[in-house]
Amino acid sequence: MSERFKRITSLQQLKEESKEISEFLIQLNYGAVSRKIIVWGEEENKFWVTNCIDDTEQELTEEQIMDDKYTNIGKAIRQNAFYKDLT
Repeated sequence: MSERFKRITSLQQLKEESKEISEFLIQLNYGAVSRKIIVWGEEENKFWVTNCIDDTEQELTEEQIMDDKYTNIGKAIRQNAFYKDLT
């Protein structure tokens, strides 16, 4: 990934990087990406996720965002394939 992307390596880092609405991406096979808009609500203790591919929205707890039953974000973080778009 280029310098315009910052690798996210933990749940805590994701919380810090999404305190304001931010765009993230999952690097998929063969260079494809899955884009997501995420914001962390510290007071509510929840993430709000918009999946750009189909405009679906999710409200997820810390546990849910790392659980493959709800989203592939946690798996992407564990596989070093989750990035914040800095542009």
